[in-house]
Amino acid sequence: MNYPDYGAAPQAPSSGFKNIKPLTRKERRALKDKVALEKQRLMNRTGLAAKMYRENAPENPSDLLTLQSNAAGFLADADRYHSDTAGEEFQIRKKAYDRKQEIYNNTRIKRAENEEQRWKKIEDSKVQEERYWETQRELGVKSAKNKSCVPYDPLTLQYHDTHDGEKLRYADDMVRYRAKVRAQNMRRQGDTRSGYNIINGIAHTNDPLPGAPEKSDYLKHYEGGGSSKR
Repeated sequence: MNYPDYGAAPQAPSSGFKNIKPLTRKERRALKDKVALEKQRLMNRTGLAAKMYRENAPENPSDLLTLQSNAAGFLADADRYHSDTAGEEFQIRKKAYDRKQEIYNNTRIKRAENEEQRWKKIEDSKVQEERYWETQRELGVKSAKNKSCVPYDPLTLQYHDTHDGEKLRYADDMVRYRAKVRAQNMRRQGDTRSGYNIINGIAHTNDPLPGAPEKSDYLKHYEGGGSSKR
C-alpha cells in the first residue's frame, strides 16, 4: 500500500521566498481520513523501531500475517517445522567435540614448541660452557692452581727436563753433600780421640768424604751464556 508523502521538503528558491507545493485533491481528501493520517504518521516516525517497521511493512493488508523473504523476521517453513532434533543434538555435540579437540591440538603444539625451546636453551648453554672451558684451557689460568711450584713430578719422582729442573737437581745434591760433610765433622769433632766408641765399643771407620756434586753440562752451558736450550 502506497501512502502519499506529505512531508517532502520543497527546494529553496533562489529568490528567498518559501514556496509550498500545493496538495492535490487526493492528498486533501486523505487528510480528512483518520486512518490514513495515522498510517502516514506511523511511517514518518524516527528511530530504529520505525525504521524496522518501514522496512518490513507489507504492501497489502493481507500480507500482515506473512513476511517477505528479505524481512528480518522471515523464517522458511523448512526451518520452522524442522523435526530432526537428534541431528541438532548431534551437531551440538560434534561442535563441542571439535572445539575440545582443537584445544587439545593447540595445547599439544604449544607444549612441543616450549619443549623444543627448552632443549635449545640447554644445548646453547652446553656449547657456551664448552667454549668457555676451551678458552680457559688455552689461557691456562685454571690449571695453574694445580701446578707445582717446584720443577719436580711427585708421581714419577723425576725432575723436569728444563733449566729449573736441572737447577733443582743440583741444589738437592748440594744439600745431601753438605749433610754428609756436616755428619762427619760432628762425629770427628764431638767424639773421643780413641779409635772406638766408648759406649758400644765399636771401632770407628774413617769413611772417605764424598766428592762435591758437579753441575751438568746443560746447566754449565745455560749459566755460561749459551743460547741452546732443551
